[in-house]
Parts: sequence; structure tokens; C-alpha cells
Amino acid sequence: MRRVTLTFLILAIIATIVGCSPKGDPKETLEKYYTRIINEEYNFAYAYLSEADKKVTKRDDFILFMELDADITRLNKVEITQVEKKGDTVVFDVVENRHDYMDEKDKDTTVKRTVVAEDGEWKVKAEGDYAALIVDRQAKIGAMYLNGSAGKALDPAKAAARFEDVLKRDPSFYPANYGLAASYVKMKRYEDAIPLATKYVESAADNKEKSNGMNLIGICYEATGNKEKAKEAFQKAVELNPENQLAQKNLSRFK
Repeated sequence: MRRVTLTFLILAIIATIVGCSPKGDPKETLEKYYTRIINEEYNFAYAYLSEADKKVTKRDDFILFMELDADITRLNKVEITQVEKKGDTVVFDVVENRHDYMDEKDKDTTVKRTVVAEDGEWKVKAEGDYAALIVDRQAKIGAMYLNGSAGKALDPAKAAARFEDVLKRDPSFYPANYGLAASYVKMKRYEDAIPLATKYVESAADNKEKSNGMNLIGICYEATGNKEKAKEAFQKAVELNPENQLAQKNLSRFK
């Protein structure tokens, strides 16, 4: 009787271990995830994310990122190849074929995606920090509206709305200050543009960026009739970057 009980206990333990093993194929899980993305079924794609990622990424943020991403590049198809497996973690190389609206070309990009075992199922790890990815995509779409490029009609108001959202989400994303200032200039909101361009200059990474910011400040001052400050700004822009032809042209009007 004791031997029977022990045998039953061992079998029960084995059954429990087997029962905890992930069901299905990790590659198939990743394929289903991508199929949802291609079909723009982002709500269903979210269900494939790991629980750890869901704790730090709200469903609405995931869907927003996917919608923004699709506004820049359209995912056409993928090719998935397993490259590594360690226990319950499987790594794949994924060749994503996307149509890039900026260049109007189809491009292949290889990314690594990880699938992990969670509670007996295979789940897809997030591709990054979605909060940061949203900021990046909003800024790119803002630039598209600002320049009237990548299939977007020139619309400084829509551009401004994108850059405003970027700064609300991440005030430290300094390029958005320039984008918003440039949008305001096109909307003739010069007084609103000056402090934003000034913030951009203060945070800019190099003299070329600072020069562009000073040139924008000069444009604002000139438009509001402050010729002295406009000249000073254009001079500073040229000093920071002697190759800034636009600033040189603007400064030449004051000689």
C-alpha cells in the first residue's frame, strides 16, 4: 500500500511538471502575434504580450503605439527564424518587411523578438519601452505634418498638436521644442515660438542644432518687428555654424 501511494505521488508530481510545460509552439505564437499586427487587430495582439510587460504597458498605450507606427511604416509581412533557446526562453530573428511612407519604399529590417513561457503558455516579450516609442513616433508624425511629407499634407496645426503631446509625455525630449516652435512660426504665433526655440537652444546637443534654434528665434523677432534682436539672433546662428546658409541669408538682410 505504501509503495502504491509513493508511486501515485511520483506520478502526480510528474503530471504537475508536465502540466506546467508551455502548450503549443513558440514560433506559432509569434506568428499569430504578427498576424494580428498586420491585420491591425492591436487589441488582440496585446493579449499575446507577457504578463510582466502588461504590468508596465497599458492596453491603450500599446494600441496607440501600434496606430502611430502604422502611420509611419506599414507592416507587410514577416519571416521568423529561431536563433536561440534557453529553457523557457526562445529568441527569434524576425525580418520585417515594411512600407516606409517617408521614402515610399518597401524595406526589410531584422529585429530580435523573444518568446517566454508563462503559466503554461508562450508569450511575446515587448519590443521596447512603449512610452518612449510613443514619443518617438509622435515626433516623427509631427515632422511629417510640419514638412508636408510622407503622404501628409502640410498642416502646422496638426504638427503642433503632435509636438505638444510629445512634450506633455516627456518634457525632456528637447527636439520637440524646435518642432513646436517651427509649427507656431508657420501659424504666425511668433511670441509663443520664441521661448520654445530658446529652450531648444539651451538643450541642443551641438552647435548645428543651436544654430538652427537661433535662426528660428531671429525669424520670430524679425516677424514681430524687433530688428535689433533679430540681427543678434542671426549673427549668433552664423557664429555657431558658419555653414548655416539659411541663417547667412537671413543675416544678409541686415547688412
